[in-house]
Amino acid sequence: MFAPKLIESIWQRQSLWSKLGWVALTPFSLLFSVVARARNLGYDLGLLPVTRAPLTVISIGNLTVGGTGKTPLTLWLAQALQQRGHTVAIVTRGYGGTAVGPTLVGQTGTPLVTPVEVGDEAVMLARRFAGVVIAGRDRAAAAQFAYQRFAADVVLLDDGFQHRRLQRDVDIVLLSARAPTNTWLLPAGPFREPLTSIRRAHTVILSKKTTIQEHSSPSLAERDTQHATRNTQHATRVFHADLVPSALVQTVQGQWHEQPLSDLTGKRSLVVTGIANPQPLYTSLKELGAEVARVVEFPDHHSYTHSEWQKLVQEAEAFDLLLTTEKDLVKLERFSPVPDRLRALRVQLHLEPAEAFLTSIEQRYHSRNEDRTTHGRTISH
Repeated sequence: MFAPKLIESIWQRQSLWSKLGWVALTPFSLLFSVVARARNLGYDLGLLPVTRAPLTVISIGNLTVGGTGKTPLTLWLAQALQQRGHTVAIVTRGYGGTAVGPTLVGQTGTPLVTPVEVGDEAVMLARRFAGVVIAGRDRAAAAQFAYQRFAADVVLLDDGFQHRRLQRDVDIVLLSARAPTNTWLLPAGPFREPLTSIRRAHTVILSKKTTIQEHSSPSLAERDTQHATRNTQHATRVFHADLVPSALVQTVQGQWHEQPLSDLTGKRSLVVTGIANPQPLYTSLKELGAEVARVVEFPDHHSYTHSEWQKLVQEAEAFDLLLTTEKDLVKLERFSPVPDRLRALRVQLHLEPAEAFLTSIEQRYHSRNEDRTTHGRTISH
């Protein structure tokens, strides 16, 4: 719980000790940059092997650590493509889970495994998506599993931009609408790879609200995006999106039920989170009328213990509501009893213009599929 906040304070460089800490981390960032650039060059030149799957592959990712809305976008796009008649499978790494090979997380909106096995995000997606959700560290094997077992014609890679071993037909990258002032690579900064890597993206989505770091400047990232993509060989389209609260979620006999947001009005609340940046959650709850009286923060993807849950339930007796996120709810609901006052805030992605975005995605992968048909569809390593 302490380390992530320490790193973020170093990234901000607002005090003398944080500046000294940042200087100490820069040699490691330079080394990381060399490795990342060399790896990308290897793929660009065809020196590293790439697997082609027998179905359309759409990657959704970002360039930084922390949340930019990848999982909500994955869910939104999966539902939209499913409504358009596609057989869609979501593939996620299953971060924090113990499962190794491709694992079916859910198929009809009901999780078949636990967060211990496949991580919290995979189970949350299985709760929300009435389709196939697969967890697998080997994305190529997971995509093949989706094709062979479920006849999927489209697979969405949640957080797949850096997973270049699997050839993709569409690369979607999310960026915060607020450009980070610190553009160093890990560990001296929040970037996983250089900003210029966005040239690989076919589509860029700018989130309207800051969802990554509090040390972001208020300037829009449009100019940075245009600068990074000016030499790309394909046209990169830019869209805008935002995460908007839509309902409260309550667990009743193992099932999730939506409750109105108006239930928050005037309610004195204890908020518990295990996500990368909980500040936007607190802001949303206050804007919806809740009184955020106390917060309890754990690290991202935290695995709650029974003793921690007992303490939370006991403390929550002094409050009207015990509030959390859906990602945390999939881990907390396994404890018994589940108090009536436990609620999770549900957010939905609002993307604009949505129809133009979906059309551009379909046009992109239809053209790729035509190329595959012309040259013969194969799976190569």
